[in-house]
Amino acid sequence: MIEDEPTKAPTLSHRVEYTVYRGFENLLSLLPLDIVSRIGRGLGLIAWAASKKHRRLVTRNLRIATALDAPSPDELRRMVRRTFLNAGSNLLSSLRAALMSPETLRPAIDFEGMEQILTPTAEGKGVALVWSHMGNWEMLAQLVSELGENVHGGPIYRPLENPLLDRLTLDRRTRQGAVVFNKHDGFNGPAGLLRNGGVVTIMTDQRAGGHGELCPFFGRLSSCTPLPALLARRARSAMVTLSITSLDPGRWRLRVRPVPAGARTPEVLRNLEIAMRDELTDVFWFHDRWRVDRHRPLSFYTKESPTEAARLATVPTRLIATLPPGNPDSVETLRRILEIRPDARIDVLDPGDLPPLPDDARIVRIPWEREAPPEHLSGLVNRIDQSHPAPLDFALLLDGHPGLARSAKSLGLRAILGCEVSGKPWTRSFPRPTDAAGWREIAEALAVTPIIEDLI
Repeated sequence: MIEDEPTKAPTLSHRVEYTVYRGFENLLSLLPLDIVSRIGRGLGLIAWAASKKHRRLVTRNLRIATALDAPSPDELRRMVRRTFLNAGSNLLSSLRAALMSPETLRPAIDFEGMEQILTPTAEGKGVALVWSHMGNWEMLAQLVSELGENVHGGPIYRPLENPLLDRLTLDRRTRQGAVVFNKHDGFNGPAGLLRNGGVVTIMTDQRAGGHGELCPFFGRLSSCTPLPALLARRARSAMVTLSITSLDPGRWRLRVRPVPAGARTPEVLRNLEIAMRDELTDVFWFHDRWRVDRHRPLSFYTKESPTEAARLATVPTRLIATLPPGNPDSVETLRRILEIRPDARIDVLDPGDLPPLPDDARIVRIPWEREAPPEHLSGLVNRIDQSHPAPLDFALLLDGHPGLARSAKSLGLRAILGCEVSGKPWTRSFPRPTDAAGWREIAEALAVTPIIEDLI
């Protein structure tokens, strides 16, 4: 639990930020919650129109999340727009809700499934509540107050960079009866609260990096936090998921569902997906959840190999690839990629002189001309990207084609790799191998975990 810990001294910029924030809060406090929600939707609409970068990110995330039941292009665009509107509404409404008492906020919330928490806590059993960046997050504080005076609960908390805002947030949380845990202090505190029949809320949709467990999330292989399953198992607590969805402006529904007893991380994530699908456009898709590394796009920086976990993925990791002319050994790079990452799909550009490729449905030939005009390449790369519900993730241009590299960059691909290349937009260059083993080593370099310290 976070108590009076030593904090860094606030800087001048922290004080200015704090003053501006409190002034903005005071303005919001003059308005009803539904009006604030509508204003937030308007700001979200402006952001949707102005920010191509964020439209692209939200579109990418939604394409992955819906890849197994892909919407039409028009519906996808509508979903992206609604995501911006809901994000603006939820952000501004969360600021307004933080200033409201539980009594005045209660009419803005519809609860569903609360018995999934009340029943185990009445029996003295703790509940690990799994949720995502979704909806008006200040509603979560209201959920704790609904449990009654005899049940304590609260989040695992990530401290804010601004110590003044951090203290303000903590004071408000604890004033409403929440028990707050610093995410850097380990899980003994949260586990203890669960053993004593409390409720611990755990944000579970973020990338877990080297500390995570590899499993599919919305069908796509990812590094996921094992914390909910670990806490529930060690504290012998129940586990539930929570979704927060927008109804009318200024009203939200909190829906609680049970997670099967003894669920491991993959099952926890499948249940969280169900909760998030209550309304995907209420999910905050503005963080790059399935981001690939610029230098090692097949790596997750975890201790475990991705190969076995990748066999369970139903949404592929996609790459566009070229091979150097007159070098049949280069096919070994593609063959090794498919061995390391069974979830890969490789779109290979075929100018008509490719060596024999593996007879594998995961390799797709795309006709093209090496001498095609540069202005045609962006359209080609875009068509390849749109040829599958899931987006392209990176480019492996072993022939070093500069026009394709620039087109891949314009599409927003983070990793663009080639042999004997330099400068932008390339993110990594490999020496040109002289034998089949060397070409296989390129594939292995894309998946290697180089820094052991990151895993500790």
